Amino acid sequence: MQLIGEFPVALDNKGRLRLPTALLRQLSAPTADGTDEQSGYEFVVNRGFEKCLTLYPKSVWDAITVKLSRLNRFNDRNRMFIRSFYLGAYPVTTDSADRILLQKPLMDYASIQDDAILVAMDDRIEIWSPEQYQSLAAIDSNAFADLANQVMGGGEEGAGGTEGPSLEDIFGSSGI
Repeated sequence: MQLIGEFPVALDNKGRLRLPTALLRQLSAPTADGTDEQSGYEFVVNRGFEKCLTLYPKSVWDAITVKLSRLNRFNDRNRMFIRSFYLGAYPVTTDSADRILLQKPLMDYASIQDDAILVAMDDRIEIWSPEQYQSLAAIDSNAFADLANQVMGGGEEGAGGTEGPSLEDIFGSSGI
């Protein structure tokens, strides 16, 4: 699954947001009867990194939880990570209007009120407050070039580096 795009959305007074059709089309898969119509899309939403929320398609969430179940729970760092990862997680299904409901504690965590930005990345969707997202997106082009070199250019722990296993080696191509 290769999701892509940025989508500004509005939330209603109940905390519901409508998933854009262009995004849902990227998630569509034919049903058992060969049509593209589904009764609802299933997701899991939880706290993401940098004060955003992460919306996982259910199949992606299930694959991640299989990997998490393999971690040694007698290791305190593993337990801490597992607890933090599951913190605030809950399942959501789109309604007939393609809306999902965000719970108030998660909205508070991500400082989301009336509007949000959906950022589709690979196999998941981040949900940002517009203010947090603008702050994150304001990275200087030179800083971005340096970051790209470190991560992708084969630097100390970049994609081409030889220092220990990469995240892809540990978690596979889908990551966490």
